[in-house]
Amino acid sequence: MLVLVGLALFLVPAEPLTAFPPKFQVGKLNQDVVVRCDTSEQHIYWTLNGDEEPMAELVPEGQKLTIVGLDLPATGNYSCWAGPGHLLDTTYVVLSSTREEELNVSCQAESYNGSFHCSWPGPPSAIFRARLIRSDGSVGPWVPVASEQDQFSTSLADTLFCPFGEELRPLQLHLEGLSDTSYLNLSRHFFLRDIVRPEPPQQLILQQRGEQLHLAWAPPASWPLPKSYFALLYHLQYELHNGSQVEQFVEGAEETPVPVGAGWVRISCRDPYTPPAWSPWSAWMGLDAPQ
Repeated sequence: MLVLVGLALFLVPAEPLTAFPPKFQVGKLNQDVVVRCDTSEQHIYWTLNGDEEPMAELVPEGQKLTIVGLDLPATGNYSCWAGPGHLLDTTYVVLSSTREEELNVSCQAESYNGSFHCSWPGPPSAIFRARLIRSDGSVGPWVPVASEQDQFSTSLADTLFCPFGEELRPLQLHLEGLSDTSYLNLSRHFFLRDIVRPEPPQQLILQQRGEQLHLAWAPPASWPLPKSYFALLYHLQYELHNGSQVEQFVEGAEETPVPVGAGWVRISCRDPYTPPAWSPWSAWMGLDAPQ
């Protein structure tokens, strides 16, 4: 699992954004910012968040507007007009974040098919978008990021990823975040093999073989084939009738005899050749073990 460390990024906005503006401009605190109106009109006037008299020092000159010493009151939506009701252009102006390293991102892949899922906490007032820069350097499209309260998440896929090949170059996750006052631009590099965590094994079945009871199972449905190439290490945990527990590890097989006295069993798995990211446990399964 990829984990990147803590977030205190965006300031609380008055009116949260719902999507990235078509045009936005990022400036640094207390530095001048020049906003340009995309028009051939010579006589224009400007508003900030609909206010013709904003609490900011603005210097208009033709089709450009200089914001002197950008600060929080000067962030927002700058619009240029040719007259009442005649909107020419808009630009959203925000402050760059100085705390990009504090974004806390966790990424996880269920297999080696090139797909992965990332999530991170953040303020409900913020919006994010994400894109994948593939191992060959090609850049994927921006993908809107879903949010629920203070949690953000996105799923991305490298369609060119080869599960049979050796990863020579890392993937790159590129995130942009925006509130009504602040902007974040952030990239993280990782190998897919370092974030793989399988789903739990499935289809637990008991089979009677003479005097011995055997337990069989199947790999996760999302795990790639063939099994001979994509092996799994299985971790079984039995609960005995006396309340004690027995653990067992099985590699390269999908069945095993059941220990005498076992009443319940659950199972987990992982790739034996990557960092030890075990899958979640399967649900406990009741056994009628021989006495």
